[in-house]
Amino acid sequence: MKNIFKKLFSKSMVSLVLVWLADEAVTSAQTGESALEEMASNDTFLWMILVLEGLLITIGLILIVVILKMNHILFGQAVAEAEEAVAAPGIFAEWWQKLTDIVPVDKEEEVMTDHEYDGIIELDNNLPPWWKMLFNASIVFAAVYIGYYHFSDAGPSSQEEYIAEMRQAEAEVSAYMAQRANAVDELNVVTVEEEAALAEGKKIFDANCAACHGREGQGGVGPNVTDNYWIHGGDIKDVFKTIKYGVPAKGMIPWKSQLSPSQMQKVASYILTLVGTDPANPKEPQGEYYAPAGKEEPTNISDNESEANKQNLSLRQ
Repeated sequence: MKNIFKKLFSKSMVSLVLVWLADEAVTSAQTGESALEEMASNDTFLWMILVLEGLLITIGLILIVVILKMNHILFGQAVAEAEEAVAAPGIFAEWWQKLTDIVPVDKEEEVMTDHEYDGIIELDNNLPPWWKMLFNASIVFAAVYIGYYHFSDAGPSSQEEYIAEMRQAEAEVSAYMAQRANAVDELNVVTVEEEAALAEGKKIFDANCAACHGREGQGGVGPNVTDNYWIHGGDIKDVFKTIKYGVPAKGMIPWKSQLSPSQMQKVASYILTLVGTDPANPKEPQGEYYAPAGKEEPTNISDNESEANKQNLSLRQ
């Protein structure tokens, strides 16, 4: 290969020198009329030009032949090497053969059986080694699993796992319900009736509301919450909204920054349980009569209630 490149290089240099000499000769011919006439009259020079052209053509043909030969050598060798690489099995192919134990197509006659069905012959192939390894591994795993969970105290039993999962589920349900309780607002609030929730509502009322509304809800600075008259509505949504946003004009602060939505729901539900009770020294009714669903305003109301209704009516007019 090195000799071929050397020959090609030397011939190329010779051809370049000859081309340069011819170019110089032509340039010199164009620069002066006297030189051109002298060259034209000289037969020896014309023969030299013809010989030079023939030599250049010959060198060009030789170069073409050399290039074709080099292409054949180079690409022929590359193709042969590629074929050898494909034919020779690599590490991956060897491992794959060991894992699968596949019989080549040209050797299937060695594993053929006498069973033939409609021209289809059954082969007696071995189980793949990878399948047998997984099967043996599963047996070992089963032995370890049974010993760990059923014959030792290291692993929990099925009953213990069930109890642990149930406790975790209860904790998740409690966390979800607590989160859901804090999503309550004046649009979706409902009355709670659980004793524990109402007891917590009473504690909140005693600590924050009794100072203005009385310990029994009879009223004081704030209105009476035991009768059926409400200034801002007697529905659970109205009571919740009043607690949440307060009535700053009347001195009642908003409690949304101090109580959670769940706490406001519980205290509002507790306040509604006070309606209809008979506390000592109740404050006169204020606001409008609120009749829960299915009930109507009674006709035999007291004089104080009638006077309050008249005052509210005159204020509205």
